[in-house]
Amino acid sequence: MNKKLAALLLLLILVVAPLAVISYGYLHFSSNVYPDKEPLEKVVVKVPYNGVDHKILLESYNTGDPLLDLNLTLRGNVYESMTIIVGDPMFRNCDARTLGDVCVWRTRTATEISAVLSPVFTANRYWYYKGKGYDDNESMARAQADVEKIHVTSLGFIQRVEIGLGLIGNKKHLLVMLRGPAEGGKIDRIYSPKEGIVVLEATNEQTLFAEVLLLKAIIGSRVK
Repeated sequence: MNKKLAALLLLLILVVAPLAVISYGYLHFSSNVYPDKEPLEKVVVKVPYNGVDHKILLESYNTGDPLLDLNLTLRGNVYESMTIIVGDPMFRNCDARTLGDVCVWRTRTATEISAVLSPVFTANRYWYYKGKGYDDNESMARAQADVEKIHVTSLGFIQRVEIGLGLIGNKKHLLVMLRGPAEGGKIDRIYSPKEGIVVLEATNEQTLFAEVLLLKAIIGSRVK
C-alpha cells in the first residue's frame, strides 16, 4: 500500500473517527434530555415552600403516570453508578460574592439533591448484594463502599458528549440533572425522558429547590 495512503487512513482512524463520535454525542445531548414531544400525561402539584406555592408540572413520557415514571426510574433499577449534574460550570466554584443569591440557592439545592438520592442508590445496591447471597453486614458494607460510584459534577463539554452518546443516563448509569434559569430552564417541571434519566427544570432557583423537596416526597411515597 502507498505510504501516503496508509498515513491518511491512519489519520482517519486515529483523529477523524473519534472527532466524529465526539461531535455526534455533543449534537445529540439535547435530544436525550429535552423532549420535543408532548408528554403522555402531566399533572400540576403545588409545593408550599418559603411562603410561596410553587406550581410544578410532573410529566410522563414513559408509562403515562408521572409518579410511576419517576419511581421506576429512580428505584426500579439497580444502577452500577449515578451522576448528578448540578448545573452550569459557573457553579463549580460557586462564590456568593460574585453570583449572590443564585450561588447560595444552587449550592443548597445541589446539597439537598445529593442527600435525597444517595440513600436511594445505596439502598438499591444493598438489596442487589443481598440478592447475590451476602449477609446483612457484608451487603451494607459493599453498598456503602459504592458511594464512590456517585459522581456530582457540572454540565461541561465532556458531560454533554457522554449524555449524547448514552454513556450516562441508561439502565446501568443513572443521570439526574438540574436545569435552572442559568441553564435555560423554561418550565417548572420534573420528568424522566427515558430510562435512566431524571431532569428537574425550573425558571427560578427557589422553585428548583422546591422541586427537590417534591422529588423527595415522591420517592418516599413508594408508588409501584
